[in-house]
Amino acid sequence: MSPATLPPVLIVGLGLIGGSVGLRLREQGIAVRGVTRSQETLDRALELGAVQGGSLELTREVPDARLILVAAPTQTSIRLLTVAGELARPGTILTDACSSKQEVVAAMNALPRGIAAIGGHPMAGKELAGINAADSRLFEGATWVLTKTERSDAASAAACETLATVCGADPLWVEPEEHDDAVAAISHLPLLAAAALVLAAEGSRSELVWRLASSGFRDITRIAAGEPEMGADLALTNSPALHEAATLFDTHLTSLLDAAHTGDKPRLQHLLSQAASRRRRMYGGGG
Repeated sequence: MSPATLPPVLIVGLGLIGGSVGLRLREQGIAVRGVTRSQETLDRALELGAVQGGSLELTREVPDARLILVAAPTQTSIRLLTVAGELARPGTILTDACSSKQEVVAAMNALPRGIAAIGGHPMAGKELAGINAADSRLFEGATWVLTKTERSDAASAAACETLATVCGADPLWVEPEEHDDAVAAISHLPLLAAAALVLAAEGSRSELVWRLASSGFRDITRIAAGEPEMGADLALTNSPALHEAATLFDTHLTSLLDAAHTGDKPRLQHLLSQAASRRRRMYGGGG
């Protein structure tokens, strides 16, 4: 499917992700409407050109939609997908942008027959939230995960691949369980770890902690400034994989702390070297 054949898109949730998709699609001349919770957000999306129109009610937009992207926090998205599935006409394609997939895919599998559904997760973002943070280049070069469901077919798969590529991303088909295991380690656990670091600094005995905090602390805790509802939902909907990743993290952190506590410098340097080598292979020396 070429970009010219992509059907008009309804984006449900006009925050960072939904707004960024809308901006990119409009740049490509694709018709976009939106549904959001506040008139202020809708007005701003219209002003920015992320959508051409929309409303605050699913009931006013979904029945005429052909391709619907739900871009809200995960638990909210599951509810919205269920409601949209009841309102949509047969042949409508539903997809999402949630950062966990197993619970979303389970909800999609329960949609009425005749509704097509593909799970999705664009692997891009930033700590800023809301329509004002939307960026039409947000997905450039990013991986856009796609997952098949019991409601998938060839047409919906092609449409969602095209949606990803039009946004500048590279579509990658992944099983829901494999996706959730991976993002637990590289996305969900880092978010909770960043939040824990901020809370630990807040509880420090030193009155100098925030005065001395510099670029290293800023960079490692950047994602802790994200949208709390989004963060809570990703943890709640991927709890088993997150717990497994956290257990492994605790094992390695304990090894580092034990080596430091016992004065075992060779062991400590070895562990730090392993981490540094893997990081450099992934991102290079300074990124």
